[in-house]
Amino acid sequence: MNADRTAAPCPSRSAGDLDAAAGEARWVLPEDGIVDPIAIEIAARGSRRVALTPTERLLAAASILAVGGTPHDIEVRLHVSGRTARTLADRARRLGGSGDRRAA
Repeated sequence: MNADRTAAPCPSRSAGDLDAAAGEARWVLPEDGIVDPIAIEIAARGSRRVALTPTERLLAAASILAVGGTPHDIEVRLHVSGRTARTLADRARRLGGSGDRRAA
């Protein structure tokens, strides 16, 4: 059975409620061997925040780069830090071959 992860509510963060790392952990799912293309598309468009596995997050980053996006676009759309966005961009480019590296 596949749960609908795209309907996950945005976590509320009151002062002292959650530290940043614990709050972010809600949006990173463990690898389950299933890739959800709908969740990847929603995340890549930046329509709303979606819980993703590390593989799905990398594929969403690759999707953003494939249409001319930048690491900053990855940061904004996937709700990750600038450092994480640059890491995802580098990993996506390595997996994708010799594509356009000007967006770095």
